[in-house]
Amino acid sequence: MFKFKINGFFVLFLFFLASCALKPFYLKESASPAGVPPDTELPFSQYVQESRKNIEQVLGALRFAQGDSPFLGDYSPAQAAQMRGPFERLPENGSTGPGKGKGFLLIHGLTDSPYLMRSIADSLHQAYPNGTIRAVLLPGHGTVAGDSIKMRHTDWMAITDYGVRSFEKMETISDLYLVGFSTGTALAIRHLQDNPKNPKIKGLILISTAVKAKSGAAFLSPYLRWVKDWLDTFEERDAARYESFSLNAGAEFFLLTKNIMKSKAPIDVPVLMAVSADDETIDASAARQFFCEQVTARRRGLIWYASRHAERNIDPPCDDIKEVKPGPVDREFQGTPYRFANYAHTALSMSPSDTHYGVNGKYRHCKAYDTPPDMEDFNKCQKGSAKTIFGEKDIASKAAQKELDYDYWRRGTFNPDYPSLERAMICFADETCDLQSSLEDQ
Repeated sequence: MFKFKINGFFVLFLFFLASCALKPFYLKESASPAGVPPDTELPFSQYVQESRKNIEQVLGALRFAQGDSPFLGDYSPAQAAQMRGPFERLPENGSTGPGKGKGFLLIHGLTDSPYLMRSIADSLHQAYPNGTIRAVLLPGHGTVAGDSIKMRHTDWMAITDYGVRSFEKMETISDLYLVGFSTGTALAIRHLQDNPKNPKIKGLILISTAVKAKSGAAFLSPYLRWVKDWLDTFEERDAARYESFSLNAGAEFFLLTKNIMKSKAPIDVPVLMAVSADDETIDASAARQFFCEQVTARRRGLIWYASRHAERNIDPPCDDIKEVKPGPVDREFQGTPYRFANYAHTALSMSPSDTHYGVNGKYRHCKAYDTPPDMEDFNKCQKGSAKTIFGEKDIASKAAQKELDYDYWRRGTFNPDYPSLERAMICFADETCDLQSSLEDQ
């Protein structure tokens, strides 16, 4: 009996070792994950340099060991590190343009990287060339997806604090705006809730506002992560972000956001939000409720990218919401025709002109067809046709395919309405600009 137990345990142990051996190396921890600078006084420029160097070294050792680029677009380790790493845009030498005294802290989303904030950074820098723009890298991000298994939301909050402090130390900065995408919005909100009296913070820009997960089972993730590492795994072909999603990532997002809607503290600084009614990652209705009930500032606005499903557009109603109609399916950008179904969570922060995620970008989000060894549909989705369409994950059904008449669908990676969002953000950061008039002109 005892001998059987030993043998049975030994068999299970061998099975465990075999399963570990079969796990792709990029789904294991790198031993050098992105973190919070031990020295909280570390100059931001040095933080950027050291972070990028670390990412390049990790990717070079773990993703480029065979020589070939693993990324769609054939990016090098240095190029991927530049995309994934933190960055800053300093005032232009000799510029007399606007932006003096303005600072913008950009905070990216879960499994993303600062690259998802690049379009916004470009827009703000062009409008405010004398402003200072900084983007932090959330700990556990930027290297390999395996580093997401042990990342903690408390470290994300700490790097947000580090970014804010880097501006607080600058006497030349009087007006600081926290600009978040997805999980970055929750970090911006949490920072303000924890530091409500910071006189430098003059507003929040919250894109794909994440105050609650879409999944009703999100509350289970803190428990499930102890028995299962991954919710979804992919080949990690995106040079800008992780494609695989760990249970720990979901758990830490839940822990970060679980009390945001319960907070009694109103948000009394100006707020500009942008949310898709069809968002399949976050709870869009909860974001709308947050805006209506907890944002008390007079200077506020919510850009609501409406759904073709009318019932998604009405709950709850309140003032200062600008609804963007779905628009036509067949569209065109700078001479390139494309088809567009609805606004995806992953799309709102990116310009259609982006060279990686845009209309003519190098990366196509075809993960729905990424099913090795049969890659025929994936390759056809990558190539595309006159019937291929961009949209949110809810269009994956047969009914939607029939209604929209598409062959393959790509999850949206750019915002066709980005120029209007850009104008709203620029107006929002200018206290003399009439925000409501700007939104009405969308």
